[in-house]
Amino acid sequence: MLRPGIYQVKDLTNPPAKAGIKQPRPTKGADTIRLFFALWPEPAIQRKLHALAKTYQVKCDARVMRTETLHMTLQFIGNIRRVNLPKLIAAAGKVATSPFTLKLEKIAFWKHNRIAYATLKSNEPLLDELVSALKTQLAAEGVVYADSKFSPHVTLMRNVEHASEAQEFPAIEWQISSFVLVESELTDKGAHYKILHQWPLPFTQQ
Repeated sequence: MLRPGIYQVKDLTNPPAKAGIKQPRPTKGADTIRLFFALWPEPAIQRKLHALAKTYQVKCDARVMRTETLHMTLQFIGNIRRVNLPKLIAAAGKVATSPFTLKLEKIAFWKHNRIAYATLKSNEPLLDELVSALKTQLAAEGVVYADSKFSPHVTLMRNVEHASEAQEFPAIEWQISSFVLVESELTDKGAHYKILHQWPLPFTQQ
């Protein structure tokens, strides 16, 4: 079972900024925290994704993300006041969708920000349902966030010098039974990821 903890990385894995979408303005101070909701793989899945990235590293001339930090962002929140944290926890606690399986089987590239990522070949309805339910509950609690279009991906490499066309690979099946709220603390040495809360996905009655 996934346990709350701290993970150190050099870069954040956030969805690319969309033109025309106003992003939350960064704030500073001990009373603010930087947050996002995510799917966090078990170590075995992280190791498979890291091994996949290593097979492309030389060809792409890129920097591979650290194994223990690989994840899929569901909703980036940004900087909020710590006193508003209970609102996010309350909102997420009202999300009730079924567990599901993701099949990551395609590696693709965002050339504008030099990222390589693993993604799906086709949409997963229950993943879209989870993201939609989370956004709905956040809005109901009055939580302000960057309302960008959800693009399911796990960032594998950054600083890609040689991007290629999207390629398929043998599917990595990832059982999704929970989602998490993560704090990202920026430091001079990079960023720390800390899982603050985890919510299981209950089976819904059909």
